[in-house]
Amino acid sequence: MLRSVLGKSLRDLRRSFLWWTVGLAGYVALIVAVYPTIRDNEELEELMDTYPEVLKAFVAFGGELDFTSAAGYLGGELFSFMIPALFLVAAVGNGAGSIAGEEDRGTLDLLLSTPVSRRRVAVEKLASMCVEVASLGIVLWLALWIGARAVDMELSAAHLAAASASVVLLAILYGAVAFMLGAGTGRRGLAIGVAIAAAVSAYLVNSLAALVDALEWPQKLSPFYHYAVADPLRQGLDPWHALFLVAVAAAAAVVGVVLFDRRDVAT
Repeated sequence: MLRSVLGKSLRDLRRSFLWWTVGLAGYVALIVAVYPTIRDNEELEELMDTYPEVLKAFVAFGGELDFTSAAGYLGGELFSFMIPALFLVAAVGNGAGSIAGEEDRGTLDLLLSTPVSRRRVAVEKLASMCVEVASLGIVLWLALWIGARAVDMELSAAHLAAASASVVLLAILYGAVAFMLGAGTGRRGLAIGVAIAAAVSAYLVNSLAALVDALEWPQKLSPFYHYAVADPLRQGLDPWHALFLVAVAAAAAVVGVVLFDRRDVAT
């Protein structure tokens, strides 16, 4: 008898999580290892001053472009784009596939035939996504902390943890959106496409707001704004911006559970 949907889901993720861990840690190690070659490089600072504003808007993390400082370097090379992109891929893929993937494979009817309620299935599937993303966040933090100590980066473990937590919350938000769409429609491809499109749109709005006055108020609704504006690598985790990400993720999760509970499931 199936006793834990969460336990089974986490077991199913073991192999993919191992590869995610190896790839993430290796990528972080590579980026961190390059930092000593550009630290205190005055010529690089002068070059960045010549960058067009549109490029700065896409590269800067926390509103400041400074590749010669540890926080500026990690922000620009990791946290402005690549790390969020990797975490979003993991979270959206898991969230969209948690219900819709089972439905596509024809295994959802078997899962629902066990003495487990629909709501419990949905909640535990969603929890498995959160556990996976949070675990990747721990891997990211450990890789950053070890790398920072190895190359004498002047960043505290707390600030590295804050940046890692921010990207985890951002990824869980979009994973919850993908879960909502997949649970509500039963279509994994649709859920992935819409969630990724929403993330790209929010990223563009946040990045271009510094250049386009009309985007100033929509920027405040972008999850990427709340992810980056507090500059967690320098200032730590801001509770209000973190609360925004948690609230949106929770709302999407609740809607997804309700939609799945009420929907006729294809078998």
